[in-house]
Amino acid sequence: MWTKMMTGARKKAPKTIAVVDPDRCFGAFACSICQAACPVAGCIVEEKDRDGRMICAVRVDLCIGCGLCVTLGNPTAPQVREFGCPPDYDAINMMPYEDVVKLVEASDKQQTTTTIAAQTL
Repeated sequence: MWTKMMTGARKKAPKTIAVVDPDRCFGAFACSICQAACPVAGCIVEEKDRDGRMICAVRVDLCIGCGLCVTLGNPTAPQVREFGCPPDYDAINMMPYEDVVKLVEASDKQQTTTTIAAQTL
């Protein structure tokens, strides 16, 4: 049974953070494996991409950098696990937290997810 064990604020900023590539995400309603893998309640949310398609996005303020959502075999994953974004899509990468925060803050949009970082890189 999947449970969201972490519901409070994180203790410190992570070294890396998950970033979903909106062009590679299969869609929030069709897949959502990353949401199931994430141990943090409300961290991976559904939002519309630039084409109006619902995709998964990671909340910068909640991600703990565990990498459980990252594709199996992806070199940016911080640990070995048995679950994550399907290899056919490989839509999630871990990026340095400080770089992502700078990109999000520099964007004109009032956004709290990492989608803008993926679009910028």
